[in-house]
Amino acid sequence: MLNMFERHRLTVSVSLAVIIITVVGVTVSSFSPSKKSEYFKELKQIYNTVNNYDNKEINNWEAAKNTLVDLNYWYEFIPRYDAIGDEDSDVLMLQNKVRDLTIRQQLRTLPEIRKYYGEYLSDKLYGMNYKVTILNDERNKIIVFTHDSFTKRSELEKFHITVTNDLRALGFKQIRYKWYELEKLKEEKYIHYNFKDLPDNEPRRFNLSVLKNK
Repeated sequence: MLNMFERHRLTVSVSLAVIIITVVGVTVSSFSPSKKSEYFKELKQIYNTVNNYDNKEINNWEAAKNTLVDLNYWYEFIPRYDAIGDEDSDVLMLQNKVRDLTIRQQLRTLPEIRKYYGEYLSDKLYGMNYKVTILNDERNKIIVFTHDSFTKRSELEKFHITVTNDLRALGFKQIRYKWYELEKLKEEKYIHYNFKDLPDNEPRRFNLSVLKNK
């Protein structure tokens, strides 16, 4: 007869075996030949789309917003398939090509996206007497907001909270806050917030509030 320790060890071993079999079963079945073929076909279509994306011009906020939607879709699609054997090397190779092309398009388009995002904010806030400026240097990574409410620190902080997440995701490196009296001075003065550097070629999802409300 098995003593209590042996029965416990046997129970644990059986339980682990069941878990391992379950995990392996799920892994193998989730990458069936039909699923691989379907994924590979769609991946080829995405590759062709991203590869020809150099022809797409961004000349307004609507085009910029659609580009962000495309980037999000490509990044979301790429991790859906992980190789489990040598026979999947063709999928992984194409998947890596799509990822590299997506990063290249992100690097190319983000300065223009930031430019038109600034115009979008300017139009949105114009009726409330805000002025929004994107400085045309550093790949359009500096944004300036001007409004008389910023003389009060509490109002400035309140506004800052509403814009900071989107600006950080888009790769802005600095926000500058001014009020109209400061613009009359010869010496440029402003309050600024710096973001930790987020390179334009770093893959990421663009979870902007304006896209969620689309």
